[in-house]
Amino acid sequence: MAKENEETEGRKKSGVKWIIILPLILIIAVGGGIGGTLLTSKFLANEKTEAAKKSSDTAKISSKQVIVPVKKFLVNLADDGSGSDKYARVSLSLLVANSDNSKSIKKNTAVVRDSVINVLRQKKASDILNSADSIPNLKNELKNNINRSYGQQIVQEVFVTDLVVQ
Repeated sequence: MAKENEETEGRKKSGVKWIIILPLILIIAVGGGIGGTLLTSKFLANEKTEAAKKSSDTAKISSKQVIVPVKKFLVNLADDGSGSDKYARVSLSLLVANSDNSKSIKKNTAVVRDSVINVLRQKKASDILNSADSIPNLKNELKNNINRSYGQQIVQEVFVTDLVVQ
C-alpha cells in the first residue's frame, strides 16, 4: 500500500509538472513568434523606407519645372499579323523646364499630338507590352520625337498616366 501511495504521488507530481510546463512552452512559443514578427517587420520596414527615400531623391521635380497634361490619344497600332486590329489609348503628361515651355506646349499641342501619334502608329501591341523595359523605352522615344519636332529640348520627361492596349 505504501508503494501504491508513492506511485500515485509520483504520478500526481509528474502530472502537475506537465500541466505547468506545457502552458509555459506554449506561451514562450507564441511570444517568440509575435516578437520575431514584430522585430522582422520593423527592420524590413526601415529598409523599404530607406529605399523609397533614395528613389524619391532621384525623381525630384524642382519648383520651376512644370508638368503639362496632354489629352488622351486613341491610336491604331501597327499590324502584328494576327488579322485583328489593335488599339492603344494613352494619356501622357510632359515635364518641362519652366512655365514658358509649358505655355509653348499648350499653344502648340498639334506638334505634340502629331509626334506621339507618329511613334505609336509604328508600334505593335507586343512592342508595348512584352518586356519590362518597353514602357521606359517608349517614353524615351516619345520624348526624343517631341523634342525633335520642336527643334529644341523642350520636354525633359514623359509620364504615362494611363495606358490601355486592346
